[in-house]
Amino acid sequence: MNKTLILAKEKIVSLSELQKNPSKALNASIVRIVKNGREIGIFMSKEEFEDLVEEQLTLKEDFEKELKKSIKKSKKEKNESLTAIL
Repeated sequence: MNKTLILAKEKIVSLSELQKNPSKALNASIVRIVKNGREIGIFMSKEEFEDLVEEQLTLKEDFEKELKKSIKKSKKEKNESLTAIL
C-alpha cells in the first residue's frame, strides 16, 4: 500500500481522548495513541492489519528470492574465478 494513502487514513489521539470517548477516538483506519507527547500504541482496523501482514509476507518472499539469486550468482562467479586461476 502507498505510504501516502496510509498516512491519509491515520489519526492521532491522546490517551485521555481515547478514555473519554473510545468510539469517537477510534473512528479511523489507523489511530496513533499518545500520552504526554509520546506514542504508546497504534490501533488499526482488521483490514489494515491484514493488508500490512500480506505486504510484509510479499516483501519477505521477494527478499528471499533475490537473496537466493545473489548467493547463486556469487558462487558462480567464485567458481569462474577459481577456474580462471587454475
